[in-house]
Amino acid sequence: MDKVITLSDKGQVVIPAEIRQKYDLQKGDRFLVKDENGRITLTRLERHPLLGLRGAYKGQVDLTSELLKERRAEREREESKE
Repeated sequence: MDKVITLSDKGQVVIPAEIRQKYDLQKGDRFLVKDENGRITLTRLERHPLLGLRGAYKGQVDLTSELLKERRAEREREESKE
């Protein structure tokens, strides 16, 4: 598939939608840019599997805080028995 694209005044290019969909390119994907004998190539870098989870649990219960509360309550119960 050949497409003509234009370089913006900020030095940016837009990858056509058909290509983004074909290769599942997503916002935030990183690319290696190479200058190979007068030819510019873009190679998508592998996504980190955990990046997709960023923010997924925002607003959820903080399990560490809950565990600490339980341990404090348990300690207080033990101390009150003595």
